[in-house]
Amino acid sequence: MDKIRLRARAFDGTTVYEATPTFRQVDGWIEILLEAPVGIVPASLWGKVPGGDPYLLHVNALTTVPLAPGDFFELQSGPPVQPRVQYRPTPDNTRLVLVRPTDRLRFLVAPQNLEVVVELLVESIGGTNELGSRLFEWAQATAAASTTTRATSLEMTGPGGIPAWTGQLHIVHDSANADAVTLPTRGLVPLDAMLTFTRAGAGTPVLTANAGDELAGGLANFPVTRSVCVMNNGDAWAFVGV
Repeated sequence: MDKIRLRARAFDGTTVYEATPTFRQVDGWIEILLEAPVGIVPASLWGKVPGGDPYLLHVNALTTVPLAPGDFFELQSGPPVQPRVQYRPTPDNTRLVLVRPTDRLRFLVAPQNLEVVVELLVESIGGTNELGSRLFEWAQATAAASTTTRATSLEMTGPGGIPAWTGQLHIVHDSANADAVTLPTRGLVPLDAMLTFTRAGAGTPVLTANAGDELAGGLANFPVTRSVCVMNNGDAWAFVGV
């Protein structure tokens, strides 16, 4: 992600800033000081965003006094120039817009006592290690993981907690005591994961849910006398067995 700040006395919404400004690095941001009148800047941001790639943009205007009702940010397509979206870029806004390198960014912000700072958060969609390629890699990894059989096993000899798991987890509990065994936070366990929990000792282990989670049927706990399968059904911990 690229973090860019535009600094100006005001943004008039009309003047196209054509000159190449001066850039500097400040606290991890690329700062651009616009000294001449400015209202419209190129969406390519003078080469400070990956060239040729569309990107997602969040706009935030920082001012000493609240934005006036007539202040706005406008995304313009071009050529021919046509407004695509317009809104007030207040600090609490969460809007994202899709920007093409040929677009223009138009700002209208009344003069402030000191200056107006416009923060631009830019996430490129194309290119290596950009949003598009990362989403594609994530989708591939998720598909590969869903088709891979994963099964592990472990033994418990006393009370304790079960770690979050994926695939299949087989636990054998071997103890002479009625140990309390706590299931992991349910949201950490995928819906396709399954646990088998088997009693092997003289004691009857008791499965309990983590704080904030529930057992199916409103049970407070589940004593395991033989063997049970446990699954996250999206609402509660579901059990099959005794």
